[in-house]
Amino acid sequence: MTTDDSERAHSFGAVAAAYDAGRPTFPADALTWILGPGRLQILDLGAGTGKLTQVAAALGHDVVAVDPSEEMLAVCRKLPGVDTMVGAAESIPLAHASVDAVIVGQAFHWFDHARALPEIARVLRPHGVLGLLWNNYDTVVPWVRRLHRAMIGEDFLAGNDEFDPMPTLLQSDLFSMVETARFRHWHDLDRSGLRQLAMSHSRVAVLTESRRESVLDQIDAIYDGTARPPEPLRMPYFTNCYRTRPSDLANYRRTLDAPLAPPL
Repeated sequence: MTTDDSERAHSFGAVAAAYDAGRPTFPADALTWILGPGRLQILDLGAGTGKLTQVAAALGHDVVAVDPSEEMLAVCRKLPGVDTMVGAAESIPLAHASVDAVIVGQAFHWFDHARALPEIARVLRPHGVLGLLWNNYDTVVPWVRRLHRAMIGEDFLAGNDEFDPMPTLLQSDLFSMVETARFRHWHDLDRSGLRQLAMSHSRVAVLTESRRESVLDQIDAIYDGTARPPEPLRMPYFTNCYRTRPSDLANYRRTLDAPLAPPL
């Protein structure tokens, strides 16, 4: 992770309220595809304000949310029946083989993968599952394309704003075959909500105040030229999902490292 990436990764705590107000949830059918049937003990890693945590809990799972930002977790703690812990993917504060699934929504690209993947494999039970999810804008829609360009600038034109976890997962000897799926959903926003969405974006959060206000003025103009109040502005998303399981090598290493942990 570069210095700029590190600054962006730590920018979310300062915009926790905007993140919670502006960011979309995740489709329940996407999480069901990752987790399968039954009630599971789940770690939501890099949980933030609990967007994915809330979906998992609503599906009846037992969830512990871990995030390095105390400010983000303060919002997540408002969810009933969810345990929270301050912690990082590179040093997960859970016991060996203590969860059935690790899910990561919109955060895996911030991890130090060389350190995080062994930690994820460590806390997973032998037949557990790792699920990664990203909500991506449907930039085929012209106004969404303009919004995306306003928030991420030249990276939009270079086409390199989306992270592909496949090479990282395939190069690891700790996980087996990777499966993928894509789900469509929408997020309804009013004028304030669209502004909050922009403010929650890491590239906007680290701007100087004057530059940030300039971006937000562009966001307001996009809303005013597109929305038809009182109807909400429907932001279209694709949720890209990846699921994989610990490899035989990961399971073997686990038996050498520590005995199986009791349930959380």
